[in-house]
Amino acid sequence: MSLAVVNDGEAWSAPVYYLFAEARFYFFSNPKARHIQMAKNSTSAASIYQDDADIKKLAGIQMSGTIIESPLNAQSVLAAKKYCSLFKISVNVKDILAFFASKFHAHLYYFEPDTAYYMDNSKGFGSREQIEL
Repeated sequence: MSLAVVNDGEAWSAPVYYLFAEARFYFFSNPKARHIQMAKNSTSAASIYQDDADIKKLAGIQMSGTIIESPLNAQSVLAAKKYCSLFKISVNVKDILAFFASKFHAHLYYFEPDTAYYMDNSKGFGSREQIEL
């Protein structure tokens, strides 16, 4: 997934690995990363797409929403465990969030979309329809 943020007229984009759960896109990132710092009190967007050399096969999801630091609670721990399972990250510790903070300097965040569109060029160039996540 590629995240984009705009803050005070400055734009930035960053790719992240994500886990989709409970209508949120969870990801780990360094709290000092530019996209996290700029996301505070700003508008964010995200896109997920399958790239193809044939422009007629381009398809993906375009979204606007908010980047939020995930609170330290059971839901976040469960999301972190699912994330590790999805990306085959072997973690056998009691506090998985503390492990990511100490080993990778990363906290758990999520992108929460408020608007989402599915675009599919096989239905016509620039064809898209609004979806609910």
